[in-house]
Amino acid sequence: MSMSSLNEQIQAIIGDFGVLLPEATLIVGSFILIILQLIFKDKAGATKVTFSLFLLGLISLAVSYSSVSGEYFGGLISITPVVGLAKPFFIVVTGFVLLFPKGEDLLKRGEYHFLLLMILLGAMLLIQVNNLLLFYLTLELISITSYILINFNFDRKGFEAGIKYLLFGAMASGLMLYGMSLMYGLAGSLDLIAIGDLISNGQSSGLWLPLALMLFFIGIWFKLALAPMHIWSPDAYEAGPTPVVAYISIVPKVAVLIFFAQFVSTTQLNAIDFDWKMIFSGLAIVSMFVGNLSALNQSNAKRMMAYSSIAHSGMLIIGLIVGDSFGLQAMLFYAIVYAVMNLGAFYLIDLFQKAGFEEIKDLAGLGRKSPWLGVFVVVIMIALAGLPPTGGFTAKLLMFTALWEYYQSEGYQYLIWLFGLGLLNTAISLFFYLKIPYYMFVYPSESEKNIKFSLKDGTIVAVVVFIVLLSFFKADLLLNVLNQFNFAL
Repeated sequence: MSMSSLNEQIQAIIGDFGVLLPEATLIVGSFILIILQLIFKDKAGATKVTFSLFLLGLISLAVSYSSVSGEYFGGLISITPVVGLAKPFFIVVTGFVLLFPKGEDLLKRGEYHFLLLMILLGAMLLIQVNNLLLFYLTLELISITSYILINFNFDRKGFEAGIKYLLFGAMASGLMLYGMSLMYGLAGSLDLIAIGDLISNGQSSGLWLPLALMLFFIGIWFKLALAPMHIWSPDAYEAGPTPVVAYISIVPKVAVLIFFAQFVSTTQLNAIDFDWKMIFSGLAIVSMFVGNLSALNQSNAKRMMAYSSIAHSGMLIIGLIVGDSFGLQAMLFYAIVYAVMNLGAFYLIDLFQKAGFEEIKDLAGLGRKSPWLGVFVVVIMIALAGLPPTGGFTAKLLMFTALWEYYQSEGYQYLIWLFGLGLLNTAISLFFYLKIPYYMFVYPSESEKNIKFSLKDGTIVAVVVFIVLLSFFKADLLLNVLNQFNFAL
């Protein structure tokens, strides 16, 4: 390589750093937060929250200036139109989590802000990478940070859940790395394009590449909490701080889904002589049954929501199974509405815990004491179940419509099983989602305790409920936004 050619490459790399302006802003701001922690220690929580929200605003501005579609750093990073949608979504979810009612002790800790921002950084990078090594590094940034945050209640239960989460994560990470090493041996590169060339050249007829892909998929399943890689989820959700649990139930999952859609498209995975969609369909069915049936017997709301998230993960990967533009659009619509519903549910759970209500049965009679609170709970629970008139119904309608159209065009029998059993699981989910409203309105109260529903809490929950209802009555508003993005990843 000549000196002039090397200089040109260096100049090109330096010029490409402009697309990482949001990530650079985030990193600099995160280190300033650590300095604030050294100055204020565990005081001035409001100052740290204000700075974090201001930083998220700066990152949003940087995203609007730097989201230019194309490939950068020699193809290691690609900016697609979906990235321009996902990054603001991640930023809004991060800002919402900082407003949770029981987070005062957490918000005083600069480390808490720093770790949340590191998950945001990992998610923003994850959806852009075109190389499996970079994918692994960004996924581990999210994972290791999540392991730490689950312990932020600093109690025995949290430590046990964190260790369980870590051990299962280490196992999944090791298997995924082994699969990646096999792919490197077969393709000679970890670039997605090189793996795509291997598949398109017809060199994938042996068993090694399907084996490598299966091992790689394990890491995807773990992060999505799909059965049977879901075992860590209930304990981590129950023992972890509620704002943290709300965060890791949304941002890492959506980031991995977007990356995997990019992976399927770039590697031309559909051309391989290996029906990965049938395996994912089976996992979706198993996850929905495991999640919904296990949630029926839960007495703890956070543990119930953990199993709920497993079932919703099974629904979300239907969009990946369909894989066309409509399927991906339905998946992103579902992910956005699910994020709003989940944030609302966990915000209410955090509110209940702050008032001393730990178990579902403790909520008996609360709906009669606080009617507005009861109404909000009912709307969010029926939205999670997928009933009208809520966005949860619209999201499931779009997902099942995309699946039905794909079945009609392809005719695979496992798709009709996925469709039918998916509808059955929607019916099953009613029995546990309506358990909380049932206790709140039907059961007599055994306690004199009431809940303080402040103006701030009422406003935030009312906004969530409004969005949930709006995404049913005016679903075209969100669909029009999604239609502006090219889903040919």
